[in-house]
Amino acid sequence: MQAKTHITTTLALGLPVMSLTNELTLVNVGVLAVGSLLPDIDHPSSYLGKRHKMVSGVTNKAFGHRGITHSLLGFILIGIIVKFIQKQYLTDRIENIVFWLMLGYLLHLLEDSFSQRGVKWLYPFTKSGSSFGGKFAFYKTGQLSEYLVMGFMLCLLLMEVRLFWLGNLNRLLPGVVADILKTLILKVQDILNSY
Repeated sequence: MQAKTHITTTLALGLPVMSLTNELTLVNVGVLAVGSLLPDIDHPSSYLGKRHKMVSGVTNKAFGHRGITHSLLGFILIGIIVKFIQKQYLTDRIENIVFWLMLGYLLHLLEDSFSQRGVKWLYPFTKSGSSFGGKFAFYKTGQLSEYLVMGFMLCLLLMEVRLFWLGNLNRLLPGVVADILKTLILKVQDILNSY
């Protein structure tokens, strides 16, 4: 997926979640968007890869594209590094910034799981990618299938922005689902903030 599709899809999936916890702020939206781009740091031609050439080059040479940065191990390592940076250098007022960054990261991995190549969730223990889309429900980067995903997610995002403007975004999810998701989010945030 291209950067614009990752950002659009992640925001379309993430904004209702932010709304549930009353954390829909410009900072959190920006952090979620950065998280949606972070796994592709291992590709020198990616949005972040072009801007951080040394990190991108080293990661690409060591692990290749969709190696460690597209795995659960990479997800955990990045989470630890970001939490350390937050503890050392950032204010406590933005305590859930790690959660939103890592949610963006995780959504990127899920989005790539529907690509033809899939994601190596258990890398380095397995070298084969898992694709959730099967033989029919997958996309190819830069092809019509990706643009259809982008169009659908852009429409969804625009509807969510309208609902937010009207003060109804938190009603997008059904009551029971919203309550369970909100409880889960708050528990994960409490765990992250306890370290």
